[in-house]
Amino acid sequence: MQARLEIKRFPSMLVAVIFVLAATLLLGGTLGYVLKPATVVSVGHIVAAPASQPADLNANTDICVFINNHKGC
Repeated sequence: MQARLEIKRFPSMLVAVIFVLAATLLLGGTLGYVLKPATVVSVGHIVAAPASQPADLNANTDICVFINNHKGC
């Protein structure tokens, strides 16, 4: 019988593929963050005014009502 010397090589192709995948994910995430469209935020003010006010409204009249223990004016 003859003895054979087996040399196990370092899997450089596997390391190269993993490195390329990691670099692709990093580059894709960075470009996706940089090139994302700007978020448009529009701030508007809503003013609710009554259509008409009663003519006999004076300072002594309380126009507030209580709904579920909360005062709404």
